[in-house]
Amino acid sequence: MREFNFRSFLARADDVSSRMSNRRLLISWLLVTVVIAIPLLSVWQVALAAGDEVRPLRNQTPLAQSPTTPVLSARRVPQTLIDLISAGRVQGKLNQVVAALPRDSCLVVITDGRPIIEVNPTGAVVPGSNQKLLTGAVALDVLGPDRRFTTKLLGIVSGSVVRGDLWLVGSGDPLLTTRTYPMTEKYPTMTPTDVEQLVDALVSLGIKSIEGGVVGDESVYDRERYVPSWGDGIRSVEAGPLGALMINDGSVSGSPLKPANPAFAAASEFTKLLTARGITVRDSPDIGESSIDTPTIATLESAPMREIVAEMLTNSDNNTAELLVKEIGLVGRGAGTRVDGLTVIANKISEWGLPGAGVALLDASGLDRGNLLTCRLLTELLQRDGREGLVTTGMALAGKTGTLRDVFLTGPGSGTMRAKTGTLNGVKSLSGVMPLDEGRASYFSLVMNGSGVSTVNFYRPIWNNLASALAFGDARIDVNKLLPLKPNSQP
Repeated sequence: MREFNFRSFLARADDVSSRMSNRRLLISWLLVTVVIAIPLLSVWQVALAAGDEVRPLRNQTPLAQSPTTPVLSARRVPQTLIDLISAGRVQGKLNQVVAALPRDSCLVVITDGRPIIEVNPTGAVVPGSNQKLLTGAVALDVLGPDRRFTTKLLGIVSGSVVRGDLWLVGSGDPLLTTRTYPMTEKYPTMTPTDVEQLVDALVSLGIKSIEGGVVGDESVYDRERYVPSWGDGIRSVEAGPLGALMINDGSVSGSPLKPANPAFAAASEFTKLLTARGITVRDSPDIGESSIDTPTIATLESAPMREIVAEMLTNSDNNTAELLVKEIGLVGRGAGTRVDGLTVIANKISEWGLPGAGVALLDASGLDRGNLLTCRLLTELLQRDGREGLVTTGMALAGKTGTLRDVFLTGPGSGTMRAKTGTLNGVKSLSGVMPLDEGRASYFSLVMNGSGVSTVNFYRPIWNNLASALAFGDARIDVNKLLPLKPNSQP
């Protein structure tokens, strides 16, 4: 048996152990190499791909040259510059108007929502008939644009006879007229309510006689015939006597003077119409208050409120304004009085956020010299209504209609500008809108107070210069000339 050699065994064991350590070391090294190499390979591939993307392309179109206009230049906002230049032109022309204004005057112009010029904008001035702008705006708001007045005939019909009285009941219609009356007016009524249609209704029913008389009923309003502070030059001449039943502004055909009671005048005029149509009326005309039990024979409706307001503004109808304020009072406060109506108007100024400082309201027509308004209030009122609003479009058209039919016959504004005139001794006013292109507009108010301002030679040149200045708001500038500059381009 061979002898075991311990030393030889140890030597072989050490050799095996040495070989295994080297193998483990090799395996470990290989693992580390793989772990490091894979990310490096990914990075190299990404870099290679990126390098391909930034290679120059064949036939590449060169980039356009950058504008050289400074960052803060107005040329970078050309429309804003156009608006500023346009406003500057208007303001320059308006300086001619301002230079001619009397001391107690005001002027405000707003174009594209921006004040262009303001001269004494909050100064309280006597507005004359520009007061009607406020009356009309409130009437449309409180009464509604579609509201109509209804005049009624009441009575008991038996065959061809009306037993007892025939009641003519008014509701405040200011445009109740006979068919021939508008032809006698300086500014003919545009939308009259033909009272003869009520006569036609009786004829169609076969009525031959009235056993009583025609009785006028004006009970829906109060009996205040004139504003207490009106002078004799206004009463019955410019307006009144006022009442809820008025035919032909309270006059009677064939009589040079108006009766003191407009309801009596209406009953008298209606009696004449019946007689002319062959209907016999036994008793004389009278006034009174009808019973709610009396049957209705016929009714007659007016034009809608939008047309009545337009009539008032275009023709500057004083009676219409004074009756509308009573209707405003009736609807707004339950009483058909001037004071109640003016209270509603004052409240609307506050409700609409219009400037009310210095305002004084004594009537609805502007005949009273105690009325006070401001140019800022009038301009903001028109701006609130807008270019196509019922107040704006209800005003006279320059050179065409109403109180402007003989003014601005040619030149800027003719046939386009709409405005409300106002005239008293020592008062001349003009407030309105000048339409511009692209739906734009200039709103303006010019009120002049002072000796001689209402003479044609004084106010016409000022009005013409105002129209010319407002028309400058439409002077257009080539926007291409205001685009950002490029290299070598001329400023």
